[in-house]
Amino acid sequence: MKNEIRNKMKEMRKAMHKNDVFEKSQNAQNLFLKSKLYNEAEAIMLYMPLGNEMSTVEMIKKAHSDGKTVLVPVMDGKTFEITAHRIYKDSEFEKGVFSLTEPIEKSPFDISKINLVIVPGVAFSKTGERIGFGKGCYDKFLKDSTAIKVGFCYDYQLTDEIITDDFDIKMDYLVTEKEIINCKTEHKR
Repeated sequence: MKNEIRNKMKEMRKAMHKNDVFEKSQNAQNLFLKSKLYNEAEAIMLYMPLGNEMSTVEMIKKAHSDGKTVLVPVMDGKTFEITAHRIYKDSEFEKGVFSLTEPIEKSPFDISKINLVIVPGVAFSKTGERIGFGKGCYDKFLKDSTAIKVGFCYDYQLTDEIITDDFDIKMDYLVTEKEIINCKTEHKR
């Protein structure tokens, strides 16, 4: 079931036109940047978009200009474990594992000091279940985090129900181009 949803959503995202990606990403970023979630966070971890993933570029720029601590994930190619690294306005980047963009100069950051993590995914349910790319990288990283977990996705990536495993970490909120969803207040079916 997970693989069927994963494959369907990946194909839908791959088929998106660049203008659609830009417009929907701008809408979602604007919603988030006006939210209490953003305003109250001091240290924010955001992913660097890959392909047609929802963009986080404007959020990164705004967080820097607002004096927030901005972090991105760096993945270990052998263990597939993520660590948080601080980036600055003038940071330079390179392609890392799976062609993910990561800072050239590594600056590890204490996970316990992160207030909010923006999490990519392939599909989400409104109650916070998430399907990623299947390696469990974010689940391993988030299991020890007390940060608010925010899934960032297109509206079409929301599904009614996702069957999860014990190790899958739920999101606290979801942000799409249309709305911000508090996963804790969504009713289970």
